[in-house]
Amino acid sequence: MKKLLAGLGSLILILAWVIGFPVVLFLLAGNPFPTAAQWNAIITLTPDYGNIILFTKVLPLLLWVIWAAFTAPFLVELFASFRGVKTRKKFRATRWQQNLSAGLIGAVALTFAGLGGLSGAAPANAATVQSVSAGTVASAPVVRTPIQQTPIQQQAPPTVHDEQVTVQEGDTLFGISERVTGDGNNYPEIVEATPGVQPDGQTLTDPDLIQPGWVVNVPVTEAAAPAAPAPAPVTPAPAPQTSTSPDGVDAPGALPPGSVDGGSAGAGVGSSNVAATPSPSKAPEQAPPIERPAPQAVAPVTEEAEQGIDWSVPLMTAGGIGGILAAGLLSALSVRRTQQRRRRALDERIALPEGDAQRMELETEYISDPTSVDDVDNSLRTLQAWAEETGAELPELVAVRVADEEVALYLAGPAQLPEPFESVSDDGTAWIVRPGRAVAPPRPTVSPYPALATIGTDANGGFLLLDLEQIGSLNVNGDDEIAVGMLNALASELAQNPWSEDIQVTLVGMDDALAWKLNRARIQQVADVPALVRNLRADMEDRREALDSYGVGGVLEARTRATEMESWAPHIVILAEPPVGALRDELAELVERMPRLGIATVSHGAPLVDGATINVQSAQDAEYCSGGAMPPMPFRPQILAGQELDAMRELFAVTEQAGHVVDLIAEHPQPAEAEPLPATEAMVANAAAELVAQDDEDAADAAAAAETTADAEESHAPAEAAAELEGESAPMVVVPDWPAPMIRLLGPVDAEGIADPEALPGRGLELLAFLLLQNGPVAGSFVQSQLWPDKYDPKNGNARTLAKQVRGALGHDPDGNPLLPEGRASAGFSAHPAMTTDWHVFCQLIGPDLKTTSNENLLAAVRLVRGIPFAGVKRQRGWWTWQRNWEETMRQAIVDAAAELAHRALGSSRFDDARTAARAAQAADPLVETGWRLEIETAMKAGDADAFNRVVEEMYERIGTDTELDDETVELIDAAHKVLPGLS
Repeated sequence: MKKLLAGLGSLILILAWVIGFPVVLFLLAGNPFPTAAQWNAIITLTPDYGNIILFTKVLPLLLWVIWAAFTAPFLVELFASFRGVKTRKKFRATRWQQNLSAGLIGAVALTFAGLGGLSGAAPANAATVQSVSAGTVASAPVVRTPIQQTPIQQQAPPTVHDEQVTVQEGDTLFGISERVTGDGNNYPEIVEATPGVQPDGQTLTDPDLIQPGWVVNVPVTEAAAPAAPAPAPVTPAPAPQTSTSPDGVDAPGALPPGSVDGGSAGAGVGSSNVAATPSPSKAPEQAPPIERPAPQAVAPVTEEAEQGIDWSVPLMTAGGIGGILAAGLLSALSVRRTQQRRRRALDERIALPEGDAQRMELETEYISDPTSVDDVDNSLRTLQAWAEETGAELPELVAVRVADEEVALYLAGPAQLPEPFESVSDDGTAWIVRPGRAVAPPRPTVSPYPALATIGTDANGGFLLLDLEQIGSLNVNGDDEIAVGMLNALASELAQNPWSEDIQVTLVGMDDALAWKLNRARIQQVADVPALVRNLRADMEDRREALDSYGVGGVLEARTRATEMESWAPHIVILAEPPVGALRDELAELVERMPRLGIATVSHGAPLVDGATINVQSAQDAEYCSGGAMPPMPFRPQILAGQELDAMRELFAVTEQAGHVVDLIAEHPQPAEAEPLPATEAMVANAAAELVAQDDEDAADAAAAAETTADAEESHAPAEAAAELEGESAPMVVVPDWPAPMIRLLGPVDAEGIADPEALPGRGLELLAFLLLQNGPVAGSFVQSQLWPDKYDPKNGNARTLAKQVRGALGHDPDGNPLLPEGRASAGFSAHPAMTTDWHVFCQLIGPDLKTTSNENLLAAVRLVRGIPFAGVKRQRGWWTWQRNWEETMRQAIVDAAAELAHRALGSSRFDDARTAARAAQAADPLVETGWRLEIETAMKAGDADAFNRVVEEMYERIGTDTELDDETVELIDAAHKVLPGLS
């Protein structure tokens, strides 16, 4: 009744205003426009005796304007509702009218639900959004299990319950209703079922207006259980290895040992077994399949159908570092980590961050957006290549907006751009590129807009970038700490953006800036402002003369017509403390003369000249004013300041610390509790089959080498090596008595022995790997903090929901115990002790001291390596961000074990084993020269000049010809030229 009254009242109010008001006004006042005589009286300022003109013309005309001011937005909302789209409400003058109109239309629609999709398709208002959804996971349709057919029975009345759904970016009530109930037309019931105040203090009254983060109640009607169920027919149990699936696919119990859906087996299938079970086609005939209990029945949980988990990823860290800046910072950090590994000695470990610095790296990884960086860089260079090839003039760029669905370019004037750019404006000033459409040009090009940098994010989930060069002068006003934090962020991004490769940035009043430490080739710090002004004047005159020599009018034109000698990169001056007095006047005079010369300033404080400004109200709210080129643009500023800046400095400082001697006992995970058995030659041979061959010759010989490993060692090893082996104890590894799941991390990440791999959710492997690497129970809050660092809340249910989905996919052990038990209040989550990873197997094989590890175990360990640890993981934003330190540890451990094996093998002329070890080191860490040196040394001692030339060529291709080789590598190559003829 309440809904009916509200709807009828809204309808009456709409009709009264839209139709009744103008009718009454026309009947009372007639034509509101003055007659010719009245116009003459108004123009000549003739007194209006009796206020006739006022009451019969002016006031009625004013009332008509008021009526139109509401009716026009109402009609806009009405037509948009019928079309099923949402209006943007971007004009402040009409926003309240549109909101009121939407509310009235929504109330009428709720009353007369037969109007179907009216206003139900409107997307969630993103006015306060600060995060974006990772892919389509958050809004994926719910997957439900089909109901099994049963005999017709008397049914109890259906039951109705409310299912709570958190609104995600882009959601609509119609879409939510369709996703949950299967019928989008039920969306009016959501409004009725969702009373109360939402987290942001608003309430749901308008179906056209919902906000991300709101929680709505969706009434779901379900048939009750049968009142008197009839007994179901008994189905005979299937015979072993008999398919019971409806599609005729073998049930998991019929899989051969170590295979997943009939795929090839991998090393150590099951638990800590070092043996690699051969693929089914090569399996020994006497090894019958091991029957596995059928997994528990679960509904398929695909990556797109995971429900109850918040997959959204914020655009910024809590302090204000954006995804594009984060990608640059992590890229710089990766370079320094590689340098750390290149400097380290064998049996050492590089310094890694702890505490606040480690948490800062985790959060930065989580929001990093390298895909957007690539899209922007490829788009700009595509435009540059087109301009160079056609002779077209590069358009002046005002701003760029980067979102999940597009890279948008906003130009200062009309232009026609090539494919894959798409025009989205009638005047040719706005263009977009879809993700992945722009690819790097086939030949190197300069970047057309090197001074492009992020200022923040908008309310609709996009990064906002400005071309500082085109702006010429930008002033940041507001709180000193926030403003300087914005300057820090701009400088740090310019230091790392790939499209800013040749830029020169000078910092004034920013001592010990992080940007300067990131890239001293691009960033300079000065304290002598008079010298800076003199240098700027000289640079400006030099740039003017250089442009004149090519007959071009500005740097944009020069970048397409005169790039054989210069890239014409800009010079950006960032002033945290602008000069005063005569120096300020001189600098201001230079700034006014700088346009088109590629010199620009960004300052804080009193503006040097009139121009573009950023007005900062708070760390969450700022406004960009272009000085007339575009309307004021609100945004959330990107900031690098405070605790995050301190933690980031510490993070980079750690990369300069010395390494430490490794303690393998502390580094290795504890093995599962099971009966230890000695490794056999067959197990070693099986492990060898897992080695990914590095070239065709090795691939052809891999199987034979694995079968004859013991014979080869015996025939090549000298007497002293044989004596060394005599005193060794048998290597101890743990062998499971059933094919328990194994997660392989030493290369492309995959899993073996999963009962129902198709039911494993998108982050299922990630959760399993994380739990197994902790070597014991893990509190749910810790899982939450590592996999969802931006949403850390002990009460958050993400970890609980993901664990439930993984539990269903894993199934049970032969005794019926779940492989992922339910969490314990006192301990948290823990995996079944029989589950393991190839990292655990590797650590068991090499033992606590490489010097005492047997040759067999070293060989089996390095043959577990298939590439860089954690390779191939889905680098979707927010996924696998916790694994960096693990990856560093695994890389170093693999290189150490490979070096130990190679040196032993070379001492006994076992060149195949030495080459195998070298290839494992190269696969795990191709940018570190240790693995390359091992293979170069192998070629030298084998007297193989062709192999030497090939290895050196591969090394340069991998690490780059511009990389300065280690002294040890240079000395080794020089020594080879003295002993090997025919070297290139």
